Amino acid sequence: MSIIAQKGAAGATLAEIGLAAGFSRGLPAERFGTKFALLNALMDFMEGWFAERLRHAIGDKTGIDAVQARIDAHVDSACASPVATAALYSLFVESLCAIPELQPRTRAISASFHDGFRRHLEQARRGGELREGVDCAKMANVLVGMLRGLIIQSLLEGDARSLATNRAQIHAFIDAGLRKRLNGAGGRASGRRKND
Repeated sequence: MSIIAQKGAAGATLAEIGLAAGFSRGLPAERFGTKFALLNALMDFMEGWFAERLRHAIGDKTGIDAVQARIDAHVDSACASPVATAALYSLFVESLCAIPELQPRTRAISASFHDGFRRHLEQARRGGELREGVDCAKMANVLVGMLRGLIIQSLLEGDARSLATNRAQIHAFIDAGLRKRLNGAGGRASGRRKND
């Protein structure tokens, strides 16, 4: 993960990865067979790690509160492991050109991010929390794009923790743009977040 974060997957070799891990040059090839298989195993690991953090963050929240919890999970995960974040985003970019055989997997990961937000937005609509006129699928794309942009920006700045400073503004955007208001008075229709 560290090597891919530093130099990209296309530039890394199995031998280099084996030596960096403190083993032999041939062990990664013996264990995984190909670099493609190793990269898929790495993505399995990263997906499992994030899924556990996501499950904990969302808990029993639904609707817009779950949207905000999902945003927190992305932000907190990027802050907790900037190396894994850099590796994952490197794989996303390299799947577009250098390693196109990764595209089915990176597209599936991307779709899972989108679908999670869409499901929570649809819950918010059913629960009467969502403002009129919000397209759940399009808004899910906006949220994923916003997070990706902020995460890439934090990686370029060399300080993933700076991402956390945008948390309040992200939540304010969600509240202002998505929550249905009561009688135009500016209050939330339901599901007031704790610790606001």
